[in-house]
Amino acid sequence: MKRNIISLIFAVYLVALFAGGCGSRGDNEVLARIDNKRTITVGDFNNRIKQLPERYQEVINQNKKAFLDELIVDAVLHKEALKQKVYENEEVKEMIGEATKKILIARLLKEEVGDKVTVTEEEVETYYGENREQFTAPELLRASHILVKTEKEAKGILAELANGRNFEDLAKARSIDSSAKNGGDIGSFTRQQLVPEFEEASFSLQVGEISGIVKTKFGYHIIKLTERKEPRVKELAEVHAAIEQSFKRHKGKQRFTEFVKDLKEKSKITINTDLLENISQEEESPKEKPEE
Repeated sequence: MKRNIISLIFAVYLVALFAGGCGSRGDNEVLARIDNKRTITVGDFNNRIKQLPERYQEVINQNKKAFLDELIVDAVLHKEALKQKVYENEEVKEMIGEATKKILIARLLKEEVGDKVTVTEEEVETYYGENREQFTAPELLRASHILVKTEKEAKGILAELANGRNFEDLAKARSIDSSAKNGGDIGSFTRQQLVPEFEEASFSLQVGEISGIVKTKFGYHIIKLTERKEPRVKELAEVHAAIEQSFKRHKGKQRFTEFVKDLKEKSKITINTDLLENISQEEESPKEKPEE
């Protein structure tokens, strides 16, 4: 359990440390001061925000006071930990040693693997040209529907549509689905995203055509197909980033394997296989002794 906690804590710190570099302190104007000794500057504040994933940055920017309070809490806890000499605890020393090792390894791999992996434009273009079929976008439909509880209601709505009533108006007035407020529009979908009965009916329609009554586990539907996009091969610009990342991952794994292999070859490594086997046997569950 302790090892898991250590890994979790330092995984977070390593992401922060190496995702965007160590960063600079920036503006030295003081945001908060603790005991007239420790300070939290504008640079500290902004740097910590930049280290967070983008999806959190906007939330933090809307709650700056709360985030500053978290930094203050960190500071006072750190101060108290130093005061109580927590760093002298043997378990803490071990954790610090593990943290140091992980940080050094992460930096080494960044410099020797991550920073040295490059992907050329020619590689991306060649891969795209030779594997265009992999980037085919499936047929995409968009539809609206009116959902009611009974077949009788559905028949009544079909009759009103036949008499010229507007589909979207009827959906807003009669549909029990949450899409009613949007005139029944459920957005775009491909095959195998909806219940089979609804999907089969939708893919059999032409754009602008209205279905008959379609029964599903949700009730009785009347469907109007509003858009159909045929399968197409995505443009290079649409998939460029994905191809590049795939190359980087593949090359990164190769470089990591070669780098580690080289280091192991340069190191003198001996393994006590007999002891290893004994350890394995000791870790097996002991057999129960028969009762005498």
